[in-house]
Amino acid sequence: MCEYERIAEKGGWHDEAGLLCVLASVAGAIFAAASHKPAAWALLLLAPLGVFIWIRGRRFGERQRRLEAVAQEYVRQLMAAQAQGARIPELSRHLSRLL
Repeated sequence: MCEYERIAEKGGWHDEAGLLCVLASVAGAIFAAASHKPAAWALLLLAPLGVFIWIRGRRFGERQRRLEAVAQEYVRQLMAAQAQGARIPELSRHLSRLL
């Protein structure tokens, strides 16, 4: 559960950052074409960076969802054990939210 608790509230910026990089790339290409400034074409390098950031964020989100499913099962088992009379440790803030 330690891994889930470590990454439970992280992330969420990948979609926005990836989209921002792609939009800046498109805007740079439009500006370069309209103003005939070759240096502005360098902004096209942001497109692959934006896609990379988005893919990394998507993978991170999938990992979070898998770990959350494992954590939910763990909490369910703890609650079942408590119902049987076992003493369970106090749940962390992240695990308490799964109840």
